[in-house]
Amino acid sequence: AVLHISRPGNQTRLILLAVGLGAFFIVGVRSLQANLLEEFSVESTANGPHMFLMDVQRTQVEQMRSFLADPAHGAGPFRLIPVLRARVTGVNGRETNLESFEDVRARGSLAREYTITYRDKHEANEKVIGGQFWNSPSTDPEVSIEMGIRDRFRIGVGDTVRFDILGRIISAKVTSVREVDWKDSRNGGFMFVFRPGPLDNAPQTFISPLKGPDGTESRARFQHDLVERFPNVSVIDFHEILATIQDVMSKVTLAISVVGGLVLFSGALILIGAVAMTKFQ
Repeated sequence: AVLHISRPGNQTRLILLAVGLGAFFIVGVRSLQANLLEEFSVESTANGPHMFLMDVQRTQVEQMRSFLADPAHGAGPFRLIPVLRARVTGVNGRETNLESFEDVRARGSLAREYTITYRDKHEANEKVIGGQFWNSPSTDPEVSIEMGIRDRFRIGVGDTVRFDILGRIISAKVTSVREVDWKDSRNGGFMFVFRPGPLDNAPQTFISPLKGPDGTESRARFQHDLVERFPNVSVIDFHEILATIQDVMSKVTLAISVVGGLVLFSGALILIGAVAMTKFQ
């Protein structure tokens, strides 16, 4: 085809362009599929969590622990994480001073409602890049912020942030800044993490990342027994979600590949015919 580009009266350039764009389109779709599946994929480890329980009530924590620890249910390592809802209503800092919620709202996303938690250590997907993270409870409200909060709103270590947590106003001092690997948010994807103590008795619910039983039937039985005993708890099985995404992506990619293959095959025939016709001429 390249040798016959200069042949008089031919359309080789146009045909090569069409075939090249078709090939580029198919390769692009394949690359997009691979990238999307990679974004949704989770590193499978021996004890890595891939199932999530939502809305566990405080009165159900001990019963839930007993249920998950029972070997008959086949659940792997688990933990219960307390979560609350909060809004920032003010900031008193060296670079940022916001006296009212209207001032906070003017800063855009800082005024949205955040899901917060409290714990005495940072997780494996977090790295402290400023200040010092605590390792014990305290009665003084302290909070650790995610790096994005520091960069976007100029809130740093030593500043005081005022929160509205379920109608209760709490002013917490920022004592550390964390860098969070959001691709592995199973271990703790929170913008604000409080020091244990002030929020221990506040109204809260719990979430639980855990490793579910192996096998489709065992997982279905586990979810059935769980919902039967705790009807208010929602179960999110990430393996099922990923399998559904992979199935849909495979079907779409197969359809595009079939159509693209026919286009490439037709383009090759047209290219051969054009070269043969111009050679005859």
